[in-house]
Amino acid sequence: MAFLLSAPHRLALIGVLALVLGAAGGRQESTDDVLEQVKAGLEQADPGAVLGRADARVEVVLFGRGGTVRRTQAVHVLRDFFRRYPPDRVAIAERSSSEDGLTAIWRYWTAEDGQPLNVRAVHREGEGGWRLVSLRVERRSALRGGR
Repeated sequence: MAFLLSAPHRLALIGVLALVLGAAGGRQESTDDVLEQVKAGLEQADPGAVLGRADARVEVVLFGRGGTVRRTQAVHVLRDFFRRYPPDRVAIAERSSSEDGLTAIWRYWTAEDGQPLNVRAVHREGEGGWRLVSLRVERRSALRGGR
């Protein structure tokens, strides 16, 4: 015996399934995917990819200078950073997650300098998934050791 639905009922069922599956997929967003997007943006010198999950305002601090800026301004700041410090290699150094969010630190080697920079990204989870709230670039501290 075949299970038959009229065309309007089939469309309604498909719509409900799409909503349920879409909601389930959003809740299961991988933190690896979130961090990989930032890493890929750093490797490709692509401000849009790095800031892909940023809200309308995001904290951007380069070498101790900066603050919370509009996303469009953050794109220009990062474009200038990549022009001055083109990437050679990027590797994750640390990652942690807590109730407060997801934090990752990458080592960012430039084409001109042998010493890597530290790039720290902080994401918070909200209704729309993980959102980038802070991006900081610093020179590695001599006090922390040579890790």
